[in-house]
Amino acid sequence: MVLWRLPAEGAGSGFIIKQSGEILTNSHVVKGAHEVTVTLTDKKVYRAHVLGLDTRSDLALLKIDADRKLPTLSLGNSDALVWGRKYWP
Repeated sequence: MVLWRLPAEGAGSGFIIKQSGEILTNSHVVKGAHEVTVTLTDKKVYRAHVLGLDTRSDLALLKIDADRKLPTLSLGNSDALVWGRKYWP
């Protein structure tokens, strides 16, 4: 019997949460992947390392080495929310 490992491709989205290159995405996007690459909006492609997975909350933490500070998305604090308050224009 001869077996081949066929490359599988998928796509997902994520957010840079640290200027050093940590990215938050969904665990189902990277779970079981042998190689993960990240393409930023400037079209630069980086190989990513999976730092951790939480399949229960469907979150994954990735790390890329971009050799520059990256723009980040700040995560909110749900403890600061007030029931019924409008938070958007």
